[in-house]
Amino acid sequence: MPPRTPSPSLLPLKHGRAYEYPTKRVAARLRRGRAELPPCTPHQLRQRVASGEYLVIIDGLVCKLNGLVDKHPGGPLAIMHMVGRDATDEVTSMHPREVVEGQMPRWAVARFVPDDGSGFIASYVEDMELPFFESASLRTDDNEKQPQPLYSNSTDDSSLDYAEIQHDYRLLDQQLHAEGYYKCNYGDYAWDVARYVGLFAASLGLILWGSATGWTYLCAGITTAILWQQLAFFAHDLGHNGLTGRREFDLVLGICVADVLGGLSVGWWKKNHNTHHIVTNDVDDDPDIQHMPFFAVSTRFFESRYSTYYRRVMKFDAAARLFVSLQHKLYYIIMCFARYNLYVQSWSYLLFSDFAPYRGLEMGCIVVFFGWFSWLVSHIPTWQYRALYILVANSISAILHIQITLSHFAMSTESPNPTRECFFARQVRTTMDVLCPRWLDWFHGGLQFQVEHHLFPRLPRHKLVRVQPMVKQLCRKHGLQFMEFSFIDGNVYTMQWLGEVASHVKAYNAHDKQTAARQAVVARRQ
Repeated sequence: MPPRTPSPSLLPLKHGRAYEYPTKRVAARLRRGRAELPPCTPHQLRQRVASGEYLVIIDGLVCKLNGLVDKHPGGPLAIMHMVGRDATDEVTSMHPREVVEGQMPRWAVARFVPDDGSGFIASYVEDMELPFFESASLRTDDNEKQPQPLYSNSTDDSSLDYAEIQHDYRLLDQQLHAEGYYKCNYGDYAWDVARYVGLFAASLGLILWGSATGWTYLCAGITTAILWQQLAFFAHDLGHNGLTGRREFDLVLGICVADVLGGLSVGWWKKNHNTHHIVTNDVDDDPDIQHMPFFAVSTRFFESRYSTYYRRVMKFDAAARLFVSLQHKLYYIIMCFARYNLYVQSWSYLLFSDFAPYRGLEMGCIVVFFGWFSWLVSHIPTWQYRALYILVANSISAILHIQITLSHFAMSTESPNPTRECFFARQVRTTMDVLCPRWLDWFHGGLQFQVEHHLFPRLPRHKLVRVQPMVKQLCRKHGLQFMEFSFIDGNVYTMQWLGEVASHVKAYNAHDKQTAARQAVVARRQ
């Protein structure tokens, strides 16, 4: 049975010592040094951030991360988006304990002293134009004020106690650590590895020894696509250090899996995915929902928003208006070509990114992929069959992209209170679970427990099913809506949402025509 909901008290370990939250242990060890640090008020924090300091609050310590931002394994944006915020939960959830305990306090330059009576605050710079992010208004073709969003999919937070939600979330994380949930049971991967080997062997066998018919290469393409889907789940675990907990080992193994067997860059994925975890479903910041000109999951994309990830304006031009107006009809067709985009993104990252710590290794591994894959394809007798195999293998991979987008496309993109919303509430608001029978868990690879994964990203995925009841109980306690659908119903819900956004393109076009007509009248009068 799943463990009970955590009690408000500290949890005793087997050897009798109370288990404390990692950052509290840091505070105890550094009590003397912390007292010697100068105080930093919210006003001082804002002033220093405005002057260019990358200040992040971690368990009451103000950490200056200017020297870390270009060397951060998770990419610089993961730090930039936390500047001026209390990032204790984000840092603790995304990093191994030795990093939180041993390295983060080294960057401390002050102890944070909040204003009396200010209440719970997560971000102290929400109203500021941060100096390291270019403004959208400076990058668009014109500086006219864009129309307001036609509607918002935000939620009301008037009844939410974010401080209490955060407290209970941390207690739950304590319990998971104390009861060994973060330790991976390697036996859980036995069937997974057997499945990978079986799918790879089936693909090889069909091409090398199967009869030269269209059905043979169709089946080979399907088994290759499912292999890539399954390997993506394993590489995802490795990218989060969910296997051994050792960053270097898990990352290199992930490169061997994703780059050599799948032809995709783990480095690109980590940069993209870590940003996604930090700023989930943020229109300006989350690359996982920035798919213009093909998709817009919010009418805010109609404003030609500036992407802090891609560092360009996502123009809502004529092509975007056409695709977005049909996005609910073209969704599955476009997903069939999504893997080709990942090849492009991988090479773009490796060739042009300023931050690519394993550039040489990854480029070599992807070259190995194209080498063995080309050798395999060369055994297919005709170019028509070769084209069939390649097209099917890459197109059936759409299953993975549908699974990924299903978790977020139809979820909220507007925080009800960006200044106060805590980590737990934000992840629950922006993420959806997928209901499926236990015997089908292998097909979803942990993505069906997306809410739990976003709350505890380093937790081994085979244990997420046991954590889900605890998360649901916290949501019920605090009045948070926990979204879950079956795979079919989730698809229907997502298509309805995309269709609703698409329906507003016509109204937006009419608004533009009215504006242009008014401007023409004014010009004639002048």
